[in-house]
Amino acid sequence: MNNGVPGLTYQWSTIYHPEWDATPEEYVERGLVGWSASRRLARVEDSPRAFKAYLGVQHFDPGRWNLPGKPTTRFFLSLFVRNRTVSLRTYPTLAAARAELDRFHAVLNDLT
Repeated sequence: MNNGVPGLTYQWSTIYHPEWDATPEEYVERGLVGWSASRRLARVEDSPRAFKAYLGVQHFDPGRWNLPGKPTTRFFLSLFVRNRTVSLRTYPTLAAARAELDRFHAVLNDLT
């Protein structure tokens, strides 16, 4: 499924809830993501450019690593070109993660 960006094909997970795009903690509260765990929400591909990305949600409990701070839940974006990891970052909203995905893909298009 293409979500409006030419060249990108999205495969959404059955656990994805678009109504929670600004509230990642809903996935933990509803039991879809475990404590200190992550889940993929979508696989995104541009096969001709050997590009793939994963959008997901991650719960992080710093206490598990004896670090200070409160547990948080954020969205993540991981980017791969030719099966090499380019980036793995977290974002407060899925819209922010998708904006970075679109930005990176546009740069990749310009290079190829």
